[in-house]
Amino acid sequence: MSSAESPPAAPKVRLDPDLEFTVCEVAGVTIFRAAHSGTGQHFQFGAAEHYIASLLDGERSTTQIVEQAQRDGLDWSPEDVADFIAVLVSQKIAIAERGAGVAPESPSPDVALDASSELLGETTDADESTLDDRLESATATHGKNDRIGILQSLKRMLSGWVAPFVKACSWLISLRFPLINANGPANALLPFTRQLFTPRGVVVAGAFIAISMTFALFQRRELAAELMRIFDSQLWIGMLGIWAVMKLVHEMGHAVSARWHGVQVGKAGIMFFLLAPLAYVDVTNAWRLPNRQSRASIAMAGVYVELLVSSIAYWIWCWHPSEVAAHWAAQIFFIAGPATLLVNANPLLRLDGYYVLSDWTDIPNLREQGRKLFGGWLQTKLFAMRSPASKLSGWRRGFASCHAAASVVFQCVWMGGLIIVVSMWAGPVGLLMAMAAILLWVMLPSIKFASKVWSYEESSDSFSKWSHRRRAIWTCVTFCFLAQFLVTLPSPLSRPVPVVVRFADDQILRSPVDGFVDQVAMQSGDSVMAGQVILELIDHELVAERDATQLELDAEEIKWQRHEGMGELGLAEAAKQKSESLRRSLEELNAQVDSLRVVAQRDGEILTTDLDDLNETYVRAGEELVHVGVRQRMELLVSVGDSDLDAYRSTLQKNEPMQVLFRGGEIIEVHPEKLQPRASRQVPHPALAATVDGPLPVTPAKKQSQSSDPYELLTPRFQSIVPLTPAVSDRVRAGETGQMALRDQRSLGRRFWEWLSDDAT
Repeated sequence: MSSAESPPAAPKVRLDPDLEFTVCEVAGVTIFRAAHSGTGQHFQFGAAEHYIASLLDGERSTTQIVEQAQRDGLDWSPEDVADFIAVLVSQKIAIAERGAGVAPESPSPDVALDASSELLGETTDADESTLDDRLESATATHGKNDRIGILQSLKRMLSGWVAPFVKACSWLISLRFPLINANGPANALLPFTRQLFTPRGVVVAGAFIAISMTFALFQRRELAAELMRIFDSQLWIGMLGIWAVMKLVHEMGHAVSARWHGVQVGKAGIMFFLLAPLAYVDVTNAWRLPNRQSRASIAMAGVYVELLVSSIAYWIWCWHPSEVAAHWAAQIFFIAGPATLLVNANPLLRLDGYYVLSDWTDIPNLREQGRKLFGGWLQTKLFAMRSPASKLSGWRRGFASCHAAASVVFQCVWMGGLIIVVSMWAGPVGLLMAMAAILLWVMLPSIKFASKVWSYEESSDSFSKWSHRRRAIWTCVTFCFLAQFLVTLPSPLSRPVPVVVRFADDQILRSPVDGFVDQVAMQSGDSVMAGQVILELIDHELVAERDATQLELDAEEIKWQRHEGMGELGLAEAAKQKSESLRRSLEELNAQVDSLRVVAQRDGEILTTDLDDLNETYVRAGEELVHVGVRQRMELLVSVGDSDLDAYRSTLQKNEPMQVLFRGGEIIEVHPEKLQPRASRQVPHPALAATVDGPLPVTPAKKQSQSSDPYELLTPRFQSIVPLTPAVSDRVRAGETGQMALRDQRSLGRRFWEWLSDDAT
């Protein structure tokens, strides 16, 4: 732009007439909520911001707006007014109108971004340009302002390449498809579901949900066995369908509740977040309701309806005779119940629970304001930067900061787990999505924060830019060294492996044949000696067969002697051979009859409880009858997975005593023993299986027989048997589970990564 040319006329800005304001009281402070009838977007203004917005009539220039605000006692600088107007223009809720001969143009992307950052509380430096010049730069296009330097030109050129790439990455992670206006379906469902949202209906349904969840808590072991079947890949498609239907029910719960409160519902559609299909519905008009309880009921209606479905599914699982129907009912229970509480009702995720918490604490934009405070505290402590101003006061400042810190930690673990899962299960597409997520959630915010720290300036005379930058460099270097030290530092924590106590050289006496228990000679807890009879079985058919064989043998021996006396040698030989065959059969039958008397094989104690209950009961061949063992002779069964193999072998080579902590609180020390040479998928002990609240995940066995375990381990594991001394055996009980604490050879970084991977998968 040459000096001969007159400067362009400063734009005049007017507020979009489709913007409607509603006055609200939040924590004793008057705020203004604005709803755009055209786009459906909602905004929140403070009193000063609403006052400036009310002056945007398209007739006043920016200079006149500043003068009017100063006459009315508003303590805003011209730069503050310019930045605020630039934000309104960038959000498309204000329209910039130029003078004659100058066409109106859209705001510059980079300037709008900077203005948005200022509104969020990030500190920028005011230049020496006038208010009209600053507003002109916010509404001018690229290349029309010759005063822009080389760096700004480069920034705009890069933004032209980066912005579409970032937008494509955001589409790859999350993509929405609006489908229909949800008012129609919600109105159609309202007559059938109206009673659920009345006070009486909420009380009855809430009591039903509470009772169902209490009973489910008492049956958590049986439900855990159903949950373990989630690892069966053949069921994944069905479970994905159930999950999609439950999310549709969830969103319709929001829509119907909104219509019940008289709120208009916006668009409904489907979105894909990290390849997972999700339904969504726009109920943002609920913020117009003056009653906080009504807003909360709409926000939690989806969780409420899902919990109701989950409770019904639980009782179907309890009572339905079909195993297949019961299994699918259990999966509906998990998806609509615990999973919904963990995700949608979690106030640390920006979902239903978060919005209710934000509303009930009177902290609008809780996450943004909390992170603003928490981030300001960090940048003040680390880089001596001025903390951004906040409108929160009193306990709300501390609450918002603590919520921000907790949500950052939780979301790092949660989103990190999701990234790992997607990258592992979705193949190349998953890796691409993981890279996009890391770019958007980690790299770009880090670059933005680093740029903010590097370009930070203050107007005070004591501030030195280079001193500030040296401090920033040394802080970053210190953190890099500290992070490297912590990541490579050997873990001081232990590495637990599951163990269980069992009897050493115990004997399990089983029924040799099918029959009835005729007599129980011993009692539970009695001491027995080798050869002593414990109980007797009776099998009349077996005894009758033995007696018939004996009579037949006697008859054949008489025939043999008679034929031999009469000189009939051929008949005598035939009778002799048949007699020998019958004698062998009789010996086998006698052995079976003798086995009806169950005797102890070695000295010990009867460990079977309620032995008297076996009297006159029918038992099948192979069924366990009596368990005999010695309480002073116990052993420890150690189950070692592949990931713990090196740590166990290292401990074994050093012959170090290891501590074992049992669930009951008992602690013992043992010396590890050698591992068995082969790993196995067989469940090493019933108490270790996850179906009975054990630590080892199991899956239904692919090959099952009548005598085999119906479950097998997900991955093969090694076993080791550690004998216990009589003194230690007296302190523990058979079947008691615990953990052996191995010394961890991993670094802290590797330990955290493996934990994150295991938690995600």
